[in-house]
Amino acid sequence: MQDILSNLVAEQQLLDQYLQSIPVRNWNTKTTFKNWDITAHVSYLSAMEDLGYNALKKKGSDFNKYKGPKGLEKFEKEAIAKGKDMRPQDVIEWWRISRASVIETLAKCSPGKKLTWWKNEIDCRTFAVTKLAETWAHSLDVYESMNKDYEDTVRIEHVALYGWLNAEHATKLNKSKFEDLRIELIGPEYKAWQFGDINAENSIKGSASDWCRVVTGRTSKGFKPTLSTEGVFAPKFLKFNQVKI
Repeated sequence: MQDILSNLVAEQQLLDQYLQSIPVRNWNTKTTFKNWDITAHVSYLSAMEDLGYNALKKKGSDFNKYKGPKGLEKFEKEAIAKGKDMRPQDVIEWWRISRASVIETLAKCSPGKKLTWWKNEIDCRTFAVTKLAETWAHSLDVYESMNKDYEDTVRIEHVALYGWLNAEHATKLNKSKFEDLRIELIGPEYKAWQFGDINAENSIKGSASDWCRVVTGRTSKGFKPTLSTEGVFAPKFLKFNQVKI
């Protein structure tokens, strides 16, 4: 758990530093994620941290405001509206304070402790890797909007883990039947990561960077992942509509 949190903090700090280098005049630059500008991205991340803190400390009572099929949409609108008239530095400060509260609380939690996250009950370990994947994915959006390349680090091990942990849920959203998946990836610095039963009939192998972009919904129309598959379900999974976190 400590390793995940250390990597989460590092990923957040990397984005924080890059945001500070973006001129104020460019914060209204649109990204490919829902046509949001940079201010909207950071406002959303900040509000998500506030929601996470509520989930950890107050059993997710704030989710009562966002019931129904359009709950997430309402949340997004409120988050973006809150940050819209803030100065970029103030939005960054909002994010800093909110994420620090979550990290401090998670550091005191056991990995298996359960919390309500939207309509699901997940453990703190899964929540932590989800936060890391979320930060990484929105970093990609911000860097892309500034025409800058984002260089993956070994921290994407946890983004890859998020993809595997979320595979069954992603399958359900695509109204398909889940089958056991074996994931074997090569990441930065030639790190090798594996998830799932080694005897599973379905497997996905290849680039960790490509896998992470697939499972976080960060693939462009021309994107062709360098991932190989075995079994009937595995190639189907790669074609699913993945939730853009």
